[in-house]
Amino acid sequence: MNINELVSDFITAQKIDTIITYKKITPERTLIIVEPPSDEKYTCFDDLVNLPVYVFWKKEGRFFLTKINYCYEYSIITLENNTFWTIYFSNKKTIDNEKVEPFEYFAIEKSKKKKYAVGMSNSTFQKLSVIINGDKTEKLFDNFDLQKESEGLININYKSNNSLQSKKIIDILEKITSEAEKNNTFKQIKSR
Repeated sequence: MNINELVSDFITAQKIDTIITYKKITPERTLIIVEPPSDEKYTCFDDLVNLPVYVFWKKEGRFFLTKINYCYEYSIITLENNTFWTIYFSNKKTIDNEKVEPFEYFAIEKSKKKKYAVGMSNSTFQKLSVIINGDKTEKLFDNFDLQKESEGLININYKSNNSLQSKKIIDILEKITSEAEKNNTFKQIKSR
């Protein structure tokens, strides 16, 4: 079973139809696992190589959050901060049509101004999926495209990329999930 199936099963079991999922996607990296001494606490190997998916949803006027990974089921948290829903519902049409532009810069070549795009092969991404009554909108943010500059090159799309309504939602979700992780808010219910 893959992580998308776990998320889908959770959504079906909870009988929810207004959902936002958020996850980070990091470049592949080499991990060296050293066997811990027998008295050490169990570590889920999956946590080391696959980042979790965070599921936010609205049901009966209340707002919730949980974390989904391969190793454990986690408790459901009631959320007080639901500003990302307000941003989404107030700007749905705009968000549906928004597009993150690549990192581009201008260079002078033979007395002419030319535009070039730059990419990063090992960048981190943030993925936002919104599902309302079965209609799905997805946004993928390459953190490199959100930078103001790199190696002396100025990203001409920096301001527009960072002012997207969907980017505002990503920033709020990142803050909520980071704080929840830092404060150990997600409680393990049981192993999968």
